[in-house]
Amino acid sequence: MELADEGAVMTSANVNSELKPRWEIWEKRLNGESPKAFKAFCLFRSMGYKRSIKACLELNGIDQSKYGSWARYARLFNWRKRAAAYDEHIARQTEKELLAERVERKKRQMEMLNGFDELVGKRLKTLKPEELNADGAMDLLERSAKLDSFITGSDKENKAVQGELNISFVDSQEYN
Repeated sequence: MELADEGAVMTSANVNSELKPRWEIWEKRLNGESPKAFKAFCLFRSMGYKRSIKACLELNGIDQSKYGSWARYARLFNWRKRAAAYDEHIARQTEKELLAERVERKKRQMEMLNGFDELVGKRLKTLKPEELNADGAMDLLERSAKLDSFITGSDKENKAVQGELNISFVDSQEYN
């Protein structure tokens, strides 16, 4: 197994990970970094974007007198850089998860819409055109257009409408 940096020491979290070809900078103890310093880094890393040594000590109930040694560890072992790399990793993972959730949600919506489409298709077959008045026909046309826009996503593309289309139905009248 190849390490990201030479001289890095394996962590217990990665000892059994044969599938991962390399370790990231935030998941390993660096050369010369004591287990105590690495544990301190792990606490610091897990604090998130608004992390600080002082807040980390306070949050974990560690005596503030440790601030000096933690600041030295942070400087010697690039805590900021390693934590930033971890944050980027978490952001990428979160993005992937959100995208997968959106795809799954869209898939469920499409399944529901397909079911609805089947129901509407069955209902349309039972309609008798001679019994459909102009208002009913317009209502069906409008609903169909809205559903089409929703499914294709075009309802989100063009918010500003330049003009309106006015369709009039005239009940069997002759024009001269």
